[in-house]
Amino acid sequence: MSSELKVDTISEKTTASGVTIDGVLIKDGQVDGVDVSSTGLILLSSNAVSSSSGITVDSIFSSTYTNYKIVASITGSHTTTQFFRIVLRTSGVDNTSSTYTSGNRTFRINADQEFEQRDDATTYFNLSGWDGTQTNNRESIDITLYSPAETARTQYSGTFATDEVAAQQMGYLGGTFENTTTFDGIKIYPSAGTFTGQINIYGLVE
Repeated sequence: MSSELKVDTISEKTTASGVTIDGVLIKDGQVDGVDVSSTGLILLSSNAVSSSSGITVDSIFSSTYTNYKIVASITGSHTTTQFFRIVLRTSGVDNTSSTYTSGNRTFRINADQEFEQRDDATTYFNLSGWDGTQTNNRESIDITLYSPAETARTQYSGTFATDEVAAQQMGYLGGTFENTTTFDGIKIYPSAGTFTGQINIYGLVE
């Protein structure tokens, strides 16, 4: 037999079994169970919100993806000092144990200032370094959530930017849920008031 095989099509012999080549299963458009036709970010949940006090997305984290990206562009009501937060969920229930830690380093662009904020033993992840009280301020948030569906410490890191007039800010975010808990859902909400905008959740293809 020649050391080289040249054919146009290789088809499975047994229905629904796929074709295994050197230990790699090719079946139904997937390679070892992964859809290789898609790379990078896979949109799992698109959420348009209007005057909302918070959104919950359940059954979003699974063994399909290890890490997830959350991208939000939102405008707060700012009737009072307002932060944006995440609570992790399991089977439709918020995990509000005091084992979240988070922190950020914020740069106030107009005033050329820098400051830090740290939240230890809270019941949420903090997504802002900003406590603006002006109306119609927009905040853009881009974070990666690491291993929420695994029995491991869930972590996150990312960036944010705000357009508060005369006090624009940008900053870096990060934190850890200190217990090795498995999560399948998430809640995103403001510390007070409501928010309007778009929040998308993606799975990261490895």
